[in-house]
Amino acid sequence: MAKMKEGSKTKDGIYVNEDAKNGKPYWFQVMVNGKRVTRRGFRTRTEAKKARDEVMVDMNRGSYIDPAKMTFGEYFLEWLSGRSNIEESTQELYMSYYNTHIKERIGTMELSKLGPLDIQKFLKYLRTEGSIRGGGLSDETVKRIFVTIQASLNDAVTLEILDKNPTTKIPKNERPRVEKKERQIWSNDSVKHVLSNSKGSTRYWIAYFLAVMTGMRQGEILGLKWSDIDFDKRTITIRRSLRKNTGEMKKVKTQKSNRVISISPLTAAFLLEHRDIIGVEKRNLGKQYEENDLVVCTRRGTPAHATKVLDTWYTLCNKFKPAHEPWITFHDLRHQSASIMLNEREDIRVVSERLGHSTVTTTLNTYSHLLPTGQEQAVLSLDRTIGFGYEEEDEK
Repeated sequence: MAKMKEGSKTKDGIYVNEDAKNGKPYWFQVMVNGKRVTRRGFRTRTEAKKARDEVMVDMNRGSYIDPAKMTFGEYFLEWLSGRSNIEESTQELYMSYYNTHIKERIGTMELSKLGPLDIQKFLKYLRTEGSIRGGGLSDETVKRIFVTIQASLNDAVTLEILDKNPTTKIPKNERPRVEKKERQIWSNDSVKHVLSNSKGSTRYWIAYFLAVMTGMRQGEILGLKWSDIDFDKRTITIRRSLRKNTGEMKKVKTQKSNRVISISPLTAAFLLEHRDIIGVEKRNLGKQYEENDLVVCTRRGTPAHATKVLDTWYTLCNKFKPAHEPWITFHDLRHQSASIMLNEREDIRVVSERLGHSTVTTTLNTYSHLLPTGQEQAVLSLDRTIGFGYEEEDEK
């Protein structure tokens, strides 16, 4: 185990190492079955006390697990439950990694015996057969899972449960990498073709149309309420997002995400048409209808399931997508919206505002390949400025 300066004990039984350089000076020590158990690496006294109390409760219940005998799965779940500083949606994502991949493959291995080779084999599994639809996962997903495991093991080292993080022993050329790829988008004609031909075929059509016409995120569209739309001013105020896994509403993450965007006359007209359809359904169902004021909802008025909306989009693509176009997701329609605006030479700041990006830099980094370079105009400007009496006709 790594050694640290013991520091001084506080009145509530928590120690503080004033020389700690990692910003996590608090630690505690308790006796378990005659054996001293030490946990270090807490940012605050409150965090350390909470962790100590949890150990004591587990001891009293007889459910305490000696870190030396803990499986990686047991540790991962404990680590995840203690991460109060991350978004609930992120916790759900990490939990899905655990349930779908980690639990069965490396979750039963003893934490202290988990080695670089085990993780390399796990990465190979993710790359070749990790997808539930067959084949491997995308490079981006594999990297996300790896980074999550790496972070959990880093904390195990900080807490002195492990001496070393086994992921650091994996050769760099074997670690997951993601090559930046240009996002798949369709031609404007193909977008028109799919949207115009699929109109009326599904109640979720309005969601796909809004994604293209507003650039809103999937969760923002599924969380949109009629009270968020001002038809007189033709604006939408984005206040909340529907969580993918739980179906719960949450406030949008940042001040930039909480935004007001303008909508076109056509968008307003189609929204009103959609509202009339929902009104008929509401009257037909009567008391069975659940009023949630949602724009995109089931026939009973309940929130739409994100997976159902995505599957319906794939069904439309299968039926109406031109053969030469790539498969794109519901989320890609947001990028389609950005592509249309940028190709029409809309101000990058306006595009960034509509997309709800935290900074214009984010928009530039994401869509720089779509920005018109203006190089032809630039070189002609140089010709006009420098002169020499040369004109293009002279070459003829």
